[in-house]
Amino acid sequence: MTKKDLIEVVASKAKLPKKAAKVSVETFLNEIMKALAAGEDVKLSGFGTFKTKMFKPKTIKAINSKELKKIAARRMPRYIPGTKIKKMVK
Repeated sequence: MTKKDLIEVVASKAKLPKKAAKVSVETFLNEIMKALAAGEDVKLSGFGTFKTKMFKPKTIKAINSKELKKIAARRMPRYIPGTKIKKMVK
């Protein structure tokens, strides 16, 4: 499912015009991204939790050149599925 597909489903199920559904979906996704950028967790009951995880800096060896490269510390988003989703997918 793409974002466009999701907008169409929201529009039909909520009986909204596509423009309103698009604004709703994009606002929802943008608010999740803003919360994660601010370091907050986003918990959606039954769906799951979006968190950020801090990774330490590390040195890796490039496969082709055997050259050592440093990767800086970074924060990455993570998704932990909720119980309902786990049961549905199973």
